Order: sequence, then structure tokens, then C-alpha cells
Amino acid sequence: MTVLEELTLTAPLPLPSDEPVELQVKVAGPDAGGRRTVVFHARPRTPGYDGPWNRHASGILAPQELPEPAVAPAPWPPAGAVPLPLDARPGEDFYDRLAHGGLRYGPAFQGLQAAWQLGNDILAEVGLPEEEHSNAGRFTLHPALLDSALHTMMLPGAAPAPDDSAGGLSLPFAWSQVRLHASGARRLRVRLSPTAENGARLELTDGSGAPVATVRSLVLRPLPREQLKGVRAHGDCLFRQDWIRLPDSLDAAPVPRVWGLVGEPGPALRGTVLPPGDRPKAYADPASAGADAPDVVIACPPLTETEGMDRASAAHRMAGWALRLVQDWLAEERLSNSRLVVLTSGAVVTGAEAAASAANDDAALVCAPVWGLLRSAQTENPGRFALVDVDDTPASGAALAQVTASREPQTAVREGVVHVPTLVHASRTTADEGPSRRVDPGGTVLITGGPGSLGASFARHLVVAHGMRHLLLVGRRGADTPGAAELRAELAGLGAEVTVAACDVADRTALAALLATVPREHPLTAVVHTAGVLDDGVIAALTPERMDRVLRPKADAALALHELTRDSDLAVFALFSSVAGVFGSGGQGNYAAANSFLDALAQHRRSIGLPATSLVWGPWQQNGGMTAELASADLRRMARSGLVPLRTDEGLALFDTAVESGDAVLVAARLNPQVRGTADAPLSRLPGPGPVRRTPAGPEAGDSLRRRLAGTQSGDHGALLLSEVRTEAAAALGYTEGQSAIEADRPLAELGLDSLAAVELRNRLATVTGLVLPATLLFDHPTPCAVAAHLEERFSDTAPKTLPAPNVTPANATGGAPERAAEPGGADSLSALFRKACALGKAWDGMALLTIASRFREVFDSTDTLRTPPAAVNVATGPARPRLICFPALSALSGPHEYARFGLSLQGLRDVWVLPNPGFLQREALPATLEAFVSAQAAAALACSGDEPFVLLGRSAGGWVAQAVAEHLERAGVRPSAVVLVDTFAGDSVSGAEDGPALSAMTVGMLDKAAQFASAETDRLTAMTGYLDRFSGWEPSELSAPTLLVRARGRPARHRSGGAVESAALGSHRPGRPLQRP
Repeated sequence: MTVLEELTLTAPLPLPSDEPVELQVKVAGPDAGGRRTVVFHARPRTPGYDGPWNRHASGILAPQELPEPAVAPAPWPPAGAVPLPLDARPGEDFYDRLAHGGLRYGPAFQGLQAAWQLGNDILAEVGLPEEEHSNAGRFTLHPALLDSALHTMMLPGAAPAPDDSAGGLSLPFAWSQVRLHASGARRLRVRLSPTAENGARLELTDGSGAPVATVRSLVLRPLPREQLKGVRAHGDCLFRQDWIRLPDSLDAAPVPRVWGLVGEPGPALRGTVLPPGDRPKAYADPASAGADAPDVVIACPPLTETEGMDRASAAHRMAGWALRLVQDWLAEERLSNSRLVVLTSGAVVTGAEAAASAANDDAALVCAPVWGLLRSAQTENPGRFALVDVDDTPASGAALAQVTASREPQTAVREGVVHVPTLVHASRTTADEGPSRRVDPGGTVLITGGPGSLGASFARHLVVAHGMRHLLLVGRRGADTPGAAELRAELAGLGAEVTVAACDVADRTALAALLATVPREHPLTAVVHTAGVLDDGVIAALTPERMDRVLRPKADAALALHELTRDSDLAVFALFSSVAGVFGSGGQGNYAAANSFLDALAQHRRSIGLPATSLVWGPWQQNGGMTAELASADLRRMARSGLVPLRTDEGLALFDTAVESGDAVLVAARLNPQVRGTADAPLSRLPGPGPVRRTPAGPEAGDSLRRRLAGTQSGDHGALLLSEVRTEAAAALGYTEGQSAIEADRPLAELGLDSLAAVELRNRLATVTGLVLPATLLFDHPTPCAVAAHLEERFSDTAPKTLPAPNVTPANATGGAPERAAEPGGADSLSALFRKACALGKAWDGMALLTIASRFREVFDSTDTLRTPPAAVNVATGPARPRLICFPALSALSGPHEYARFGLSLQGLRDVWVLPNPGFLQREALPATLEAFVSAQAAAALACSGDEPFVLLGRSAGGWVAQAVAEHLERAGVRPSAVVLVDTFAGDSVSGAEDGPALSAMTVGMLDKAAQFASAETDRLTAMTGYLDRFSGWEPSELSAPTLLVRARGRPARHRSGGAVESAALGSHRPGRPLQRP
């Protein structure tokens, strides 16, 4: 017989209701006495998660030959046994008591049926529910039956008694001499006898008294309630961001030689000491610094501009400043080898010593969006930006030069000591101010975004798990939110009184009126702010309006809630933040800015003695709310960065643990440590338990590729580069099968390349090649072959006839950026002059310059003379008809990538084609006339239609193209099924006059984004103005095909007159009249 000689349970194993758990049992070989060690590990079986195995138990198996216990029939229960009540309180049975203490058992495990006390012994009967009887034979001893037998140890009077002194429960810890005698039992009689050393002997028999199992000794161990909740909440998913001291090796980094300063010096520069003899040269803006290209340029938030502003307005102002600064920096190609350091003072809280000052200093709140935005900029553009926060001590000012030389992406200097951020498990840290107090079930809980999917999940949880009976669910649409009525009825059925209200929480007046409706007999006890919106886009694509649109429902609303409830006796003030603000998230700069504000607000509230918890959520699995807007490409990108989606039950449990922890900010996310350890994972900047120094690629980054190129014939360079491009494209687009999934001549847009993926792929190629590559690389060269050819040309332009030996000079000796290859765009180039015009506030003059230049470009005057028409790009395929044929906008950065996400959403449903506009790529001709252009696009559209029904669709000025092509086709006797105009100005004419509505509005919009376009190559800039020149004076004609206009309700701010647009249902149209949809 094999005996379990000993078994130690080191950690409880949570079993989720909706996801399996992987178990790993390792049994070692026998020792000289035949004994074997056994170890039990487990981890969640979550798709995409490859995290560590957690040890839960270890023991020793030993061979023993012992006689079987004798069977002595005896009455049951024995004479003198006193029944023990299982309902400790009226209406609360034994398992209700355990659940109240945090230990919830499922139906199969609620097997304790009766209990008695006989002297010091506890007797009991346990059994399986009927639905589990068929499974009893599958086990030697059914786990639920054994577990139910152990519940006798938690009965009043059991020895040893459960230790509730820590506010928790006592659970089995150490077993010795466990023997099994029979199998297949469905019911058991249990006898629990106390032993020395706080243990107990356990005898399990069947109904006849025959032995089933014996345990010589079982010892319990108290498990505090907080630790138990941490187990239930998957403690490996809850982290704190700490700031730890950077090693002294910082002194060895070479100090930058040339410094610059953009804008006004802020308070953070007081007392700053730069290298002897080097005072930073002042520049008005990044474009002015381009000529000198300093190694490091410092910029300080202009806090003086926020004087007299309320906090919300000040935060918006600083976010807008940071956005303009980053966009201008990226647009100035001459700064590609330079590094921008954004220097703040008191903007981050590094420890308890700094928290005390947060109460009287708004810098952390006002500058928080700056940090969030810059973190995303760092993710999109590795090595280009740094964030440094200093205090006002002389030692910190003296350390700035060395801090900048370290090339750490984020640092905080306190009294001359440099700190960097890291993540640590929350269970290993001490909360800021101790556990929060419990919410009053009789009070009211306000949940913003309550009628939505995420808010609804927490509303149910608060009612079911916390007994809340009064909920105020707030949303922009209130009771009109889809599903709101059903949710209210569901919660009412659970005994809750629910009010669903429509309110713009960011509107202080409206919020104050709403709070006044909370009844005095049920005062506000908790606020849960889940509301928010997404408006994703890479940094270059963001606008002040898109920034404000995301900031308002997150930051402004949170601030209004804080200010209007600060005198309320709240137990919970929970803010739903995002890892975008802590880690930086590519394509979510505005969202990162908004969530960073929430984190700072929570720290501010804690510093003045108010409750607050900012939960920095990772992605969730649930399909609803903002999660529903994530495409599969977004989810794959998250997985590659080390983020694994949380299940709903995990999120709810993490919420409970976080709000009771006393911490101001906690990261609630499942992180894949194997992914975070890779160099290109954004989360590698914030590992646990210690920091990983992440240095951007330097001049040596492309050395490996250079070696391989040097070792091959020149005729083979193209094939080698193409292989690299396809490999990196597969990684950026999430194709696990590798480069075999990337066809060499297929446009990357057809494979799912959107703006964010283009940034990621550009960064990957820059790292591999060591070259500085433009932001428009994948738009200018849309296929892997074209990209590879461009890279080969770049290498040949800068390399001597034999490629140079690898650079072994220490990285960052002069700023640490990749080697800059020669390319167009020097100080006297057309694009540089346009940038200069924009920098001087003369963007209109710059556009005029580009327009004149466009008239000197090569042109085609008919389809026959268009030598190489742009290839149509197929972004989706499917059986439904009509086909969609799309036209990109006419801006400098336009192209088929605009429809990448649109195509992904229709993949498998219908064919979607995109027709690029000729002239935007190198060596492409522009149309000589508008008619030549429209005729060429009409021919391309017919080729894509394949003689089947089709719809023409255009976005922005691409709507003009769709309209003009439709007119051309109808004159030729071909009628499209419909024309769809997305965000296209609906004026009646396109005039070049100053007051001409459409062209003027379009041009104003382009000028507002001049910083984005300035990074484009000359061909793109002149194509943009060339097409505006062609469309000048064009007027749309009435179509027989139905026309749908899809746009926001507002018109361009400077042009709100003109244009006949009527509101109508999608199916109610007039031929040739545009329709408006909100």
C-alpha cells in the first residue's frame, strides 16, 4: 500500500467557474527507502497566457504494509452524542457563514448534512448531491466528499477551533499518514479527534462502519480574510507601480554634448546644471531647432498659461500643448537623431514623502495628461522621447545632465537620487493608509456608465455580492441605453431599488442637480466611475478635438465627481483607469492622457484624507462597452505586448480586493512575463519585481543585417531585405505562421495594416536596419517588395562600394539614435520650406507654394497615358453584394490604409476594394485635368466591379472623388447601386474663393493638421495641393443613384452655412440627395 506520508498545502487554488485550470503533478523517482516526493503546480488556462506555474502543495509518498483497520459494527450516532446546529444564526446556515467570511462553496461541495459532539470528538455525516453520484466511481475518493468531511473542522466546538482573530478562516495546511482503504463512496461518516500540536485525527467510514480513509494528523493554518480575498481575486493580477532607485552605474553614461530648449524654461529648470560651458540654446519650436539638431532638447510645460484656470481647463491646455509639441517634433525630420526630454516638477508621486505635498500642489493633476500622452508617444516612437520629473532641491538639478544621458524613458529625481518605475505584486506591499471602510448597504451607489455593459456587470456584483439595495446608474442616454430597462428589472428582481438617469457627468451643473436627487434616507456611500469613450489614433493623427473628446468623459467627469462629493461621507470612490496611462499604449495617446489624470486624482484625494482607488485595468474578455470596439488586430497586439484579457469574474474579484486595499492606484491586469521580457514589448519597461533597462536601438542596431548584406552578393541584397520585411510584417500584423503569410507583391493594407500597425512595423524595420525611416514608409511603399527596394536604395545611397564594418562605438555617444541615411528633405527642400512656413504661421503661403510646385510635376491626360496606374487594394472578400469600391481622402497622408479596419469588419461578408489616387507615390504622375483623373478612377472602378452591382464610397475629400466618378459612370450609362459619402462636406460647390465653402473648409482642416502633413515626402505634399487645385471650381451634379451622407451632426466650425442636407432613415432616400445620419 502506498501512503501519503506527508502533504503541505502552501497556497489555496482558486477554481474559476468559467475557465479551466491547468494542473501539473511531478512525482520523483524513489529513494533508497522507496519514498518519492510529489509537487503540485497550477495556473489558469487562459488563451494567450503563458505565465508561470504556481506551487500549491508538496508531499512524500511512501510504501507501507500495515494491517487494515478492523470493522466493528456500532450504533450511529454513538450513545451520548449531542447534535450540533448547522444554522449558527436564524436564516443563516453553515455555508452562509462561510460565504460571509469569504469562503464560497459550490453546490457539489456543500455536503455537510448533520453533526454531533461526543466529548472532544466531532461526528458528522456528509454526502454527495444526487447529480454527482454517477461520478463517485471515477475517483478513489470523490474530492467534494473529502472536502465536505473537512468542513467538520470549521464547526463550533471542533478542535482545533477556527481562528477568527485575523478576520478570516482556518484551512487545512499539513497532512500526515493519509491512507485510503476503499473507493467509490457516496456518503461518509466522519470522526474528528483532537491531537497534540493543534492537529486532529480523521476517520472516514461508510454506512456500515467499514473504513474508507484515515488521516493520522491534519493541522490547520489561519488564513486572514484579506489574504483569502487576494487568492480569490487572482493576486498575480494585482500590482502597484513603485519608484525604485536606479543603480549607481548611471554615472558611466556619456553626457550629451549639445543641448537645446524649446519654449519657456519652467520651474523644473531652476537650479539645473548642464555640462560646463554648455547652456541650452533657446528655440521657439521644434522646427526652429531642426537646423542645429541638438543631441537633447528640453521642453517644460508652460504652467504659467494655466494661471487662473480651473483644473479641468488647465489639464486640457497642458494636454493640447503636449500634443502640439510631440507632433511638431515628429514632423521635423532633421531632429531624427535628437531626443526630446519633457521636464516636469512634482508631476508624479514617488512615495509617501511626496504624497504629503500633493494636497497643495496641482502640478500632478495638471501635468498628468502630459505624462500619459508622452508614454504613448514613447511606445510609438522608441528612443525619441524621455520623461523626467525633478523636485526643487539643488542635488536634483545637478543630476539632470546625467539622468538624460541614461536614456531611461521615465525617471524621477528626488534630492539627487534617480528613481525609475517598476511593478510589484500588491500582495507584497503595504497599502498607503490601511483598508477602506465597508460601504453601507442602505446607502446609494452611483455608477457612471452604469447602463452600459461594464457598468451593468458591476451593478449586478454590488447587489449580489455586497448587498447594495440602492443604485443610481448614470449614462448619457439614461433609460434609452439599449438593455437599460432589462437591467433595471433584473436588479429589481434581486431586491434592489434602481434609478437610471441621463446626465452628462462632466457638466457640473447637471451633475449637481442629479446628486440633489439622492434621498437623504439613502445617502451617497460609493461612487464608481466607469464611463469613458475611445477615439483611437496614432499621435500624428490626433487633433485637439479628439483629445478633448476623450478627456471630457474621463477626466472632467472624475474631477466634477470629486469636487461635488468631497463633503459626502463616501466609503468608496473608484475610478476606472487603463494600463494605457501607465504603460503607454500605441494609438491611444488621448486615452492614456485621460487615464493618467484619473490616477493623479486618486492620489490627490488620498493625500487629503478622502477615499479613492484608481483601478488601472488591463483588457477584459467581455464583449461590450469599449471592449467591443477592439478588433482582432488590437487583441493580437495586446497579446504581443504581454497583456492577457481578464475574465469578468476575475475583474469583479480584483475590484473588491483593490477598493479594500487602501492603495490609491492599483494595476489590475494579467501580464504574461515571458512576453514582457522581450525587447519590443512595451511592458518590459515596467516588470516585476525589478526594473529592466530598456535602451532603444543605437547605431549598432543594424550591424547584424549589415554583416549579412556584406556577406552576400549585391544581387542577393534585395532577397535578403525582402525576407526581413516579410518577417517583421508578420510579427507586426500578428501572423503566427511567419513570413509565409506575407505575399511579397500583395499590398500590406490587404493583410490588415492600419495606422498603428504601420507605426509598429516602421519601428521594427528601423531597429533591424539601423536606419531612420519616415512615418509614411508603409504608405509610400505599400507592398513588401516596394519596402525592400526602398531599403536597398537607402543602404546603397549611404554605403561605400563595400559595406562598412559594424559600428563598435558605444551607443548614444552623440544622442544614441539610429544612423541617419541621406534622404530628401534637406534645409532647402520643398518639404522643408513648407515646414518653415507652418512654423512661422504662414501655412496658407506654404500651401500656395506646394500648389505652384504641383503644376511642374509629370502628368497624364488620359487613361492611355497613365503608364502605371495604382493597383486596386482588396481589403475584404465575401459573398454579399453589392461590392464596395472606396476612394481615399486627398490629404498628404491618405491612402488605402484608411480603410484597413473598415475592411477587417467586413471580412468574410462582402468584397471591399480601395482605389488609390495616382500621384502620391514616387515616380507616379498626377492627372493633368480633373476629367483625366475621374476617367481613370471610373475605369478602375468598373474593373473592380466585375460586372456586378457596386457601391461607391469616399471618405472626406474622397467623397468628391466618389461623387465625380458616379457622375462620369452615369453619363456613360452605368449606374452605381448607391454612393456613400463619409465625413464629406455637403456644400453645393467646391470653390477656390476665400468664402467658397467646401474647398475652403477642406483646406482649413488641412492647415489645422499641417504639423502632421509636414512629415510627408514632397510627392505627397504636392499631390495633396495638386488635387485641391484640380477640384477648384468643381460642382457636384444630381445623381440618379441614391446617396447616403454619413457624418457627425456638426459642420466644420468656420463654415456652417450652405449645403442642402436632410435627415432621413437609412431606407428613406431621394435619388441624388445626400442623407444625414448622426
